[in-house]
Amino acid sequence: MAAAALPITAILYKIFRRTPLASIAGPPSQSWLLGNVLELAQGAAGEVPYAWKQRYGSVIKYKGPFGEDRLMVSDPKALQHIFNTSSHDFCKPKESLVFLYELSGPNIVAVEGEAHRRQRKIILPAFGPSEIRALFPVFQEVGQQLVSKWQNMIGDQKSIEINVNNWLSRAALDAVGQAGFNYTFGAIDDAQTELGKAYNNLAVDTASTQAYGKALLDAIISNLPPVIMASMFRYFPAQWLSRIREAKRTAYKVAKQLVVKAQEVEAGTSRHDIMSLLVKANASEESKSRLSDEELYAQMSVMLLAGHETTATSLSWALWVLAGHKDVQHRMRQEILAAEDDARSQGEASLSLTQVEKLPYFQAVLKESMRLHPAIFQNFRVAARDVVVSLSKPVMSASGVPVNEVAIPAGTRIVTSYSCYNRDKDIWGDDANEFKPERWLSESETPAQGLSLGVVGHLMNFGTGGRTCVGWRFAMAEMQCFLLELVKNFEFDIDPKKEIVKIGDIVAIPVVVGEEEKGAQLPLYVSLVPRR
Repeated sequence: MAAAALPITAILYKIFRRTPLASIAGPPSQSWLLGNVLELAQGAAGEVPYAWKQRYGSVIKYKGPFGEDRLMVSDPKALQHIFNTSSHDFCKPKESLVFLYELSGPNIVAVEGEAHRRQRKIILPAFGPSEIRALFPVFQEVGQQLVSKWQNMIGDQKSIEINVNNWLSRAALDAVGQAGFNYTFGAIDDAQTELGKAYNNLAVDTASTQAYGKALLDAIISNLPPVIMASMFRYFPAQWLSRIREAKRTAYKVAKQLVVKAQEVEAGTSRHDIMSLLVKANASEESKSRLSDEELYAQMSVMLLAGHETTATSLSWALWVLAGHKDVQHRMRQEILAAEDDARSQGEASLSLTQVEKLPYFQAVLKESMRLHPAIFQNFRVAARDVVVSLSKPVMSASGVPVNEVAIPAGTRIVTSYSCYNRDKDIWGDDANEFKPERWLSESETPAQGLSLGVVGHLMNFGTGGRTCVGWRFAMAEMQCFLLELVKNFEFDIDPKKEIVKIGDIVAIPVVVGEEEKGAQLPLYVSLVPRR
């Protein structure tokens, strides 16, 4: 009885409490039961918040389930406060932490506070600049395997249609296996490893396309005590939850074997995969600060999940953008080939990561694609205490009065919209919604002075502050390598008969309109670049 009463009490509190958010403008509620959550779930990923932003500004009040006031935030100064200045005042929602824990164990994304700081201290060195540069040849090998596979698929044909998202997901899984754990998935070659089957397309297969179901799940879960949430994730007989549970069991099983293997070869080894570096760093810590075996297994689990689908998604959108801009493809290809000719003249077989990072137009195109199509397009926080957040630009209140700061009561749920921030005209200019790589080549068109968000070009794709994705250098090196190999060897064209949209709650998954039941798809026509 007591457990059942807790959600009811939480709902009643949300209904009758007075909130200072009443003055913040936002869309009218569609219903008392679901508020605006159904509207968000029905729209293409990130597009409903962007439409709201055009009308109401960079801080928006909208309704959650049972009349709860929530905030949508994309103001750069407010984001800096939430993630950098006062990150301890904003925690992940309890349902997110429980879900992440049940999904992948006690890893760096599923814990808060001291546990997070302890894990981050041990994990971060394995993802340092020199460590990632040492892994670049691994990414090159996988990228060349993908090129060879597509070349064989095309054969003597002029072009063929390829679901690039599927193949990029396979390549990214192979890359994270080899560079992360010295483990061979063989996904590009259709090998059926136990771990490969468990994690291939996991994020896609567990993302609901049923808007009402997602909205109703939000209404229920957000009001449950954590212990009941955990039980539901562990035992509820939903197919998508069963898939998650099986993936976690498989990851832990393989992780135990790989951790033991890494521990056995640790002394005197020169292996550079992330797991080996992590085991070595962990062994050098004081016993009280070390990661437990379960925490080590959990890091592998989250690396598999976060480290391959998001990379594949980012690259898929990059190729989709390029398919609509043949002139950009050509200019990138010419820059790559010229750099390779120069490298060969100096006796180098291929470009290093350092050399790739110095290709100005290539980098501009990648950043511009990331800006317009962030794989992770939003994140979630809850105010841990009453806090006042200043804004970089006033928003109009519901009564038409300019508001320069927002008083956020403890317990307020906040959606931080990366897709809205990445297209903010006050930061990126009046053409912020256009694909324009040249904006990255001119100092006069760089983001507003004083902006210090993100780790790549002031973009929020990898987060910012103390919760920045630890694997951002890994992901960037992998994306640069794959994109270079693919643009150098292939030309891409859009299929005009197929409309592509984004779905997802956090990851912007590409699907074909009318074929949503087939899951992630991004079909492009692919042809070989004529030999020089």
